[in-house]
Amino acid sequence: GGGGGGGGGGGVLTKIFVGGISWETSEDTLRAYFGRYGAIVDCVVMRDRHTGHPRGFGFVTFETDAAARAAAEVRHDIDGRAVEAKVAVPKDGG
Repeated sequence: GGGGGGGGGGGVLTKIFVGGISWETSEDTLRAYFGRYGAIVDCVVMRDRHTGHPRGFGFVTFETDAAARAAAEVRHDIDGRAVEAKVAVPKDGG
């Protein structure tokens, strides 16, 4: 059994970066897939502002940092693509 996680400033890290996703992968796909780890607050696939084409990565925000950590600890396979997920640490100072 591991010990409890420490506290710390900066709030809880509930957002994960999802990289290597297929062009076919949509927000709905990510929400349905990552929903197994916990309740999802927000989900976005980043697109090119000029062409509207998906850029191959996105972000999923969970309600809890535990869900985000669980999702970031494993490799994922979505729409036939090996997808990388890692906790997104906000940059200080905006």
